[in-house]
Amino acid sequence: MSLMLEDSTLREGEQSPGVAFSTEEKLTIARMLQDIGIHAIEVGTPAMGGPEEEAIRALVGANLSIRLIGWNRGRRSDLETSFACGLQSVHIGLPSSDHHLNKKFKKSREWVVETMQELVAYAKSQGAWVSVSAEDAGRADTEFLVTYARAVKEAGADRLRISDTIGVLHPFKTYELIKTLVEATDIPLQVHMHNDFGLATANTLAGIMAGAQHIHATVNGLGERAGIAALDEVLMGLQFHLGLDLSVRTEGLHDLCEYVARASHRSIPANKPITGSAIFEHESGIHVDGVLKVPDAFEPFPPELVGATRRIVIGKHTGSGAVQYVLQTQGIAVEREQLEPIVQAIRYRATEVKRPLTPDEVVQIYKSHQ
Repeated sequence: MSLMLEDSTLREGEQSPGVAFSTEEKLTIARMLQDIGIHAIEVGTPAMGGPEEEAIRALVGANLSIRLIGWNRGRRSDLETSFACGLQSVHIGLPSSDHHLNKKFKKSREWVVETMQELVAYAKSQGAWVSVSAEDAGRADTEFLVTYARAVKEAGADRLRISDTIGVLHPFKTYELIKTLVEATDIPLQVHMHNDFGLATANTLAGIMAGAQHIHATVNGLGERAGIAALDEVLMGLQFHLGLDLSVRTEGLHDLCEYVARASHRSIPANKPITGSAIFEHESGIHVDGVLKVPDAFEPFPPELVGATRRIVIGKHTGSGAVQYVLQTQGIAVEREQLEPIVQAIRYRATEVKRPLTPDEVVQIYKSHQ
């Protein structure tokens, strides 16, 4: 299967409340995404003007080999601004649910089809690659989505984005919806899944399994409210669960995610899948004993695959094997059978300070029992 991997950290990600990237940060993120093998970047909303437009112009002028896509409202003036910035690929955001059409836009289904047709025709007249949204598809009428998808194809668009705008889909429903659309029309579909119920990655994978050909994700899952699917989780899921060879340099994921965390002032939760700091940390005696003997006994993939490192943590649940390992790294050779009083002393100390102990503290405890 040939997939288009598109990241929206610079658009959807920056819509996270309080997140604002400088032009230099946007250029760095774009280059890091390009370097790991991502195919396309949604660079922002040119119609915002000011620093947004300046950053987009800088990205266009940076001679990147990656596709740069500008996001636009359903207005010709937005598209004109995108083309003035030098963008050759555009996305047009339009609603698909009656909830949005009737209550937000006060418009009909016929209006959105006609508006889409006019805007796609204009964008194509400018020689652009064109993507169109079906916003709030999770609450849209399926029959209308089929009609809309066919109309988008007939209008000449290159892709239809299925947006679960408030994250109400689940994997089974996502699969059925995408499968229905794939069978009804041959326009390439992109899955844009919000994470309000913690299902964005699962829904994205379900959409790909059903025949969608484009993914939409952000670094660290940034985005409105709970964000959208996290790029690192989707990439590893595609590789390990669906067996797809994406030719992505996943060893760069850790550095990418850490950089975006700093630039966004949003730290990565320790237990976040794939790139959280705790993913390759081991404290429990049984687990440490296992990974020291056979790493994949308690790790789904080696840390090097995502640019991370394994860490043995000394804490309340530490066993003698971990203590022996840490002492050996500090140049102290000791048999495990001699470590029981040391292990208990470590457990008491870790409970008292409520944090892992450093190697120096472990050595001090060991020496105090000699």
